[in-house]
Amino acid sequence: MIIDIFTHMASAAYIEELAAMGGREVKRSVERVYSLARETPYALDIGKRVELLDTYGIDRQVVTLFGMVDSNVVVDDAQQKVKVARAINDSMARLTEESRGRLVGAGSVPLEALDHGGLAEMDRAARTLGLRAFAFPSHLRGKPLDSPEFLPFWARAAELGTVVYIHPVNPVSYSGRPYEQAYDLAHVFGWPFETALSLSRLVFSGIMEKYPGLKVVSHHLGGGLIPFMSGRIDESYPPETQKEDLGRPLPGNVFDRFRRFYYDTAVGGSAAAIKCAYEVLGADQLVFATDFPHGPGGGLKRLETYPKLIASLDIPDADKKRILGENAKRILGLD
Repeated sequence: MIIDIFTHMASAAYIEELAAMGGREVKRSVERVYSLARETPYALDIGKRVELLDTYGIDRQVVTLFGMVDSNVVVDDAQQKVKVARAINDSMARLTEESRGRLVGAGSVPLEALDHGGLAEMDRAARTLGLRAFAFPSHLRGKPLDSPEFLPFWARAAELGTVVYIHPVNPVSYSGRPYEQAYDLAHVFGWPFETALSLSRLVFSGIMEKYPGLKVVSHHLGGGLIPFMSGRIDESYPPETQKEDLGRPLPGNVFDRFRRFYYDTAVGGSAAAIKCAYEVLGADQLVFATDFPHGPGGGLKRLETYPKLIASLDIPDADKKRILGENAKRILGLD
């Protein structure tokens, strides 16, 4: 069983509905999606997408919004954010149904409109539509995901048992590090750092501690930084200095809190990076992903080679099965 837990797609019907809402940012987002979809039609076409799953022997894919055209970034008005989120969630539910469960749609919650119907929409998406996950950028115009105004979301996510996906985005401004913009450095190295920052804030803010049932999937092996820097994290936050450095005591080993996250294996096809994460975190916290349709050849190379990469690892077969599909099936509650 192979479940590709972090991929991207959008419903053509949703993009059309979004385009009708108008606005400069909406128009820019829609144009970007259509441009990408011209190169990879399976980013919008359900039938073509399912055919690819059959071709490459992948049982299911979890899909988050292609181009991040979600309710948190394309509009500013609170009521409009809820309207966009509703359209997203309806489209993701239809996508799941039309693919007969081969594609599992991740929805959206308007974090900046929780008091304006956002929480109610979250409940509807999970309880009525049956969505099993929600996806977010690593920050919202500079607001970290652990901001106090977003705390009701985390409480409800823990209550509902839904999975939270975090996808890195660029910082609000490069004024402090303008040299990061050149040579695609913000994407190659900045995004992994964004992911590590977002996860770290969930740890040190106490959110992961307060809600032990939370299930968070981080992209690109937690940016690759979390497992690779585990020793540095341990040295930097020893128990005897935690209160002084963090403003409150954190009993026990700080890195154990990072072991609560799930780390996907879409890390450029590096067996060494995956093996590092495996040795640090264990098989139960790793989940297979391709980040499709991004990547060489419109992502097709990843569909072909990434499952083989996991199969080639010098680890027990039982652990390979956990990584390739069993962990995803468990945390998403799939049949």
